[in-house]
Amino acid sequence: MPKQTLKKSVSELKAHLEDNSEVVGGDKEALTDLAVRLEVMINGTSEHWEEGLVDELEKQVIQYEEAHPVIARVISQIITTLNGMGL
Repeated sequence: MPKQTLKKSVSELKAHLEDNSEVVGGDKEALTDLAVRLEVMINGTSEHWEEGLVDELEKQVIQYEEAHPVIARVISQIITTLNGMGL
């Protein structure tokens, strides 16, 4: 069940990144990279969950919470799900 929630949140993040023209350049690339890394881990194509990923996601929430609250909310959901999975 947590993996399904995580998949849904990652899909939502990717959709917001595609639809939001205000997130550009390096920011968009960094968030897209995080989404891809999450998908790799969810699909089991990575041997281990990345330990530093939650820290990176938390930094992204702080960075985007004011300018892009919807993206920050989705990232927060991902963090909550990962924490619930013991990461």
